[in-house]
Amino acid sequence: MNLGNRAQVRQVESEGVLRLLLLALALALPLMSLVYLKVQSVRLGYRMTEVQARINQEQETQRKLLLERSRFQRDEEIQSYAVKSGMQPKKQGRLIQRAFSPADQREAKLRPVNSWEELGR
Repeated sequence: MNLGNRAQVRQVESEGVLRLLLLALALALPLMSLVYLKVQSVRLGYRMTEVQARINQEQETQRKLLLERSRFQRDEEIQSYAVKSGMQPKKQGRLIQRAFSPADQREAKLRPVNSWEELGR
């Protein structure tokens, strides 16, 4: 009877441990679900920020293009009016850029120009 009693006690203890593990699992699963949903929410937030920035950039590009188109249309209208009214076109001066691009600066380093050579041409 002593051996049967010990087996019964061990079975009860193992059932208690099993119940405790099931309880811990039952509590951990919703918490893990909440953590997973929170991580997905943060990832989605970052993605939405990137999408919003891209939309803003595209809207700015579209606004610039519309502005350029309106300027071009205005210039075309001015040109057609000038031709109709017989106006002579104004002499166009050359536009000299004051700022040099990095490509210009690299080329100047690779091929220095002597000012005396330029004057001799």
